Amino acid sequence: MLTGERKEGTFVEHLEDLRWAIIRSLTSVVVMFPVAYYLSDSLIEWLVAGFCPAGMKLRYFSPIEPLLVQLKMALYLSLFSCVPYILRQFWGFVAPGLYEREKKSAGWLLLSSWLLAMLGCTFAVIVIFPLVMQFSMGFQTAYLEAAIGIGHFVGLFGMLLLGFAVMFQFPAGVFMMVKTGMVSLERIKSLRAIIFVVILIVSAILTPPDVISQLMMGIPTYLLFELGLLAASFGAAKSSPAGEQLDESQDEPTDHKE
Repeated sequence: MLTGERKEGTFVEHLEDLRWAIIRSLTSVVVMFPVAYYLSDSLIEWLVAGFCPAGMKLRYFSPIEPLLVQLKMALYLSLFSCVPYILRQFWGFVAPGLYEREKKSAGWLLLSSWLLAMLGCTFAVIVIFPLVMQFSMGFQTAYLEAAIGIGHFVGLFGMLLLGFAVMFQFPAGVFMMVKTGMVSLERIKSLRAIIFVVILIVSAILTPPDVISQLMMGIPTYLLFELGLLAASFGAAKSSPAGEQLDESQDEPTDHKE
């Protein structure tokens, strides 16, 4: 196969490749699950010690709720640890159908998407989760005491991780849409106000029902959206001189010998 040539295949062959990519990805999660389950209790203990007031204990309200919560935490942990391998399987399925220059762009996009997801999860753990817990504890009074269930606690943790991992994909998404020509850069810039409102609405859906959490997700996401616009503008400016030079060469009259 020549350099830069993409691999052709039948529809059935592509389906078979996709099937094996999914099977290998699911198998990796299953293999990691026992280890993740073994570590899940320690992770929950670390979260309680790090983000709850000293001496506070979580409650459970059904006989098997602690087991279900540990299984849920183990699933979060196994999925998180297998993300690089799952992305590798996805890349192995997509890459043969791309030309060499497309592989470079797609590779950088995939890497940046993964890094942005990790950045979103880190931001959620270090900044947002402590603020949400502190905000919740602020409602305690002389006659009102917090009794947080372990299921709600772990569910909130997982929801924040997923929400911020998804919302932090804005720069990669904006850059991809502009790069592929799906939407023009000027069109996206003209929709700034609408996009800001949509970000706030999605933030309200993905976060607990309080304004603080919504703003703590919405504002960084909008800043990342602006970062995506900046990257798209830089990419367009970088590629425009070559395009202009090509157009000028095409417009120049050719000399013919008589």
